[in-house]
Amino acid sequence: MTTKIYVIILSSSFGLIILGAIIGGILESTGILTIDTIDPKTITAIKVIYFILFCAIAFAFVPLAIKLFIFLQIKIGNGELLIIKWLQAHEQIIAYCGWGVFVLGLIIALPAAIRDGFFE
Repeated sequence: MTTKIYVIILSSSFGLIILGAIIGGILESTGILTIDTIDPKTITAIKVIYFILFCAIAFAFVPLAIKLFIFLQIKIGNGELLIIKWLQAHEQIIAYCGWGVFVLGLIIALPAAIRDGFFE
């Protein structure tokens, strides 16, 4: 499992969130955008975009955290333990399981978020 693509996804999503917040703050402070001038559909679109960027960060973090954990365990001398060897051999499956938990949580939470008006 290569970490380069996950680092790129994580850093670019994080950078886009920061850039969007800075640009939004500048536009709001200059008076170009206010809560009264923004269409509710635009606010919903912004929420969806930020939610997608957050999900990209969360999904990219899983394999990186697994890789870091295994690396640090090997570095402190636990590389010969059976569980660390098993984790190292099954990194990708563990990442898929982590992503599965995230997807299951999204499947459970999104209908409630939509019903409660988060995307309105």
